[in-house]
Amino acid sequence: MTPGEKNIVRSLVAVAWADGRLESGEASVIEGLLTGFDATEAEERELLEYARTRRTLEADVPVAALSRDERELLLANAALLTHADGEQSDAETEVLARLIEILGFSDAEAHAILAEADDGALALGARALEPD
Repeated sequence: MTPGEKNIVRSLVAVAWADGRLESGEASVIEGLLTGFDATEAEERELLEYARTRRTLEADVPVAALSRDERELLLANAALLTHADGEQSDAETEVLARLIEILGFSDAEAHAILAEADDGALALGARALEPD
């Protein structure tokens, strides 16, 4: 995994904890990303251990370390993550709005990124991940 991919996964862990708990559907999405990013066994163990502790957007999203493409990928996957259990809670809607603000996207930019996420497949570098 690249450092950017690790930062995306760490940031998604913070999104998953938005409602105060990490649900199994959310954990499955994170595990899918680890596979999509070709994480080694050691990287997978490291990031799954990281996910066991509650995280927040303000403390755990390294915005300055993320490129524009990585921020877009993060937002698109965050949108999918907030629907992992079949519904988007009010807390998840709020955290997505806060993430958009933290990442510095305008409303129009965020809308375009989220529309792409709603369309289905998301690019992970040269690989693609289809949501279940």
